[in-house]
Amino acid sequence: MKHFAHTLMGRIIFGGLAMHSLLVPLLFAGVVIIIKEGFQSNFVDEVRANSYLFASLIAHEQDPHVRSEMLEDALLGGQFVYAELIDEQDPQPAPKQLLIESNAFQEDFFFGQHGDNIYFVSMPLPLPNGVEAPLLHLGYDEEPVLALINRTYRVFLYLTLGYALMIVVFSGIFGPVLSAPLRRLQNDVRKIASGRYDRRLTVNSKIVEIVNLSRDLESMRQQLVKHNRELEYQSLHDSLTNLPNRVLLQDRLEQGLMHAQRHQLQLALLIIDLNGFKTVNDTLGHHSGDMLLQQLAMRMQAKLRESDTVARLGGDEFAILLPAVAGVESVARSTRKLMEAIDQPIVLDDKAFRIGMSVGIAMYPLHGTDAATLMRHADIAMYVAKRNHLDYTFYDESADENSLSRLSLMWELRHAIEHGELMLHYQPVVDLGLGHVTGAEAVVRWRHPRHGIMSPEDFIPLAEHAGLIGPLFNWVITEAFRQGAAWRHKGLNFNVAINLSARNLHDKELAHTVQKMMLTTETPPENVTLEITENAFIADPINAMENLHRLNKMGVTIAIDDFGTGYSSLVYLKKLPVHEIKIDQSFVADMLRNKDDLSIVRATIDLAHNIGCRVIAEGVESEATLAMLTSLECDKAQGYYISEPLGAEALEDWLRNSSWSAPESQLA
Repeated sequence: MKHFAHTLMGRIIFGGLAMHSLLVPLLFAGVVIIIKEGFQSNFVDEVRANSYLFASLIAHEQDPHVRSEMLEDALLGGQFVYAELIDEQDPQPAPKQLLIESNAFQEDFFFGQHGDNIYFVSMPLPLPNGVEAPLLHLGYDEEPVLALINRTYRVFLYLTLGYALMIVVFSGIFGPVLSAPLRRLQNDVRKIASGRYDRRLTVNSKIVEIVNLSRDLESMRQQLVKHNRELEYQSLHDSLTNLPNRVLLQDRLEQGLMHAQRHQLQLALLIIDLNGFKTVNDTLGHHSGDMLLQQLAMRMQAKLRESDTVARLGGDEFAILLPAVAGVESVARSTRKLMEAIDQPIVLDDKAFRIGMSVGIAMYPLHGTDAATLMRHADIAMYVAKRNHLDYTFYDESADENSLSRLSLMWELRHAIEHGELMLHYQPVVDLGLGHVTGAEAVVRWRHPRHGIMSPEDFIPLAEHAGLIGPLFNWVITEAFRQGAAWRHKGLNFNVAINLSARNLHDKELAHTVQKMMLTTETPPENVTLEITENAFIADPINAMENLHRLNKMGVTIAIDDFGTGYSSLVYLKKLPVHEIKIDQSFVADMLRNKDDLSIVRATIDLAHNIGCRVIAEGVESEATLAMLTSLECDKAQGYYISEPLGAEALEDWLRNSSWSAPESQLA
């Protein structure tokens, strides 16, 4: 019953009953009062009229006996219950006929005045003027009127009960009819709430409110459909390029695999990482970077079939799904066409830029039979291509093991940086003019629990790829400056050189970090050398130039490391605040046997001196090589002939016993 009372039909029935339970009694009481007053008023008017008429009849008769008979006949006829004629002028008693006691007469002026159920009237006889008229006292029975009023009460009560019953019956009949459209709307709304909103809301009803409600709900459904489609599109597409995102790519890849399995077709998945995008993004800002990504997305789509899918995975990483390919050669041709389109200059802010890309390719069924495996294998192939500076490469099973081991090394390297598993070795640098050690190059080593001592070449690329180059550099510079301060306290005052990666050079906080560490360790700027490679500078020349000028103003020595292996020239380097150039060991090691290498070393020394730079030769492994460098007026040298990289304590021991030790050194 409680549930029924909360339904529309229940509200209609109970609401109707509640309303009529208030209104019907009021109506009943009002009608009863009106009827009662009507009956009583009619009774009084009729009594007064009859009394006057009877009095007129009595007045025409002068014979007392006749008058008495008239009174008696009226009483016997039931017209009156009391009749008495009073004439004070007649000494004889006036004739009276009584059905009640004579002393009961009390004249009434309204119905039921004295509560005796008799309406008494005193009416003078109508006689000629001047004649004192006798009084006619009459009494009328009020019981018939009261009985009529009571009968009317009962009839109206029955009608009221019948009316209430009809309300219940008709509410039960018309309630479902009225609530049926609303129930249909309710069912449709529930379907919409459960996700089934493709059906149009229509209700066959002539009730204006229900029709309007139906229209409003239909409008809401249409808006919901529109918004849901927009949300669905946004959840499956990249907001910047409008390309499918990783979720939609995954779905299409799974669909493509099922189609390929069913029809015995091949399928290719390409993972693409852009080269040089970060430089554009950092140099021109994120807005230009976004425009570049949009242009590249359009170029990729223009070079592919309608059935192919280009997706943006995030950042500067894209993926391409090629269903129904003919084979490896076909995929390779499509990849080369794609790279040709990407290689075309892109104009941003009236400047042309070229963006390269590294592509990893995995094919079904050659490299995997499920979506997850193909994604992982294509990703591995992409990193192999990026690491080996290849445009594209197909997945190779051997690279998978290397990739897994690299992933493990990344986590171990992070742990090593945070828990002191790294150490610095120092390779002495000899000033050939002075004939003694004037500095040392700090070389980081990793004491790996399984692989032993690992050189920088084994883990620096990992640090750059894993985003650990910043924490690694902070550890190196902290340790090198701390060790330099310790040596100065021992009387060993020479320069310490630290290598910078490309990411270090482009870090806007580089100069601040170096200056802070110099102040903390009280390191003079002339005791600090920062080494950069040619390629590191060329990757982002604007930002690199700003950092180099900041460091130069601080008095820090700047050196170009591995010179000759990059793409720069001495003329170009003349514009940079560079103080030293280090000739790569690949030229120094064979200069005595290879005339071309000797010519390169000689020309480099001469040209470097002409632009005001000192020259350091790396990879000196023999006395003859050192003598040749001295004759060529090379400024400094380092290599295994002089000393291999040593730990801090081992370097101190070496300096105590070495002929290269500075004479003024106070190291005991």
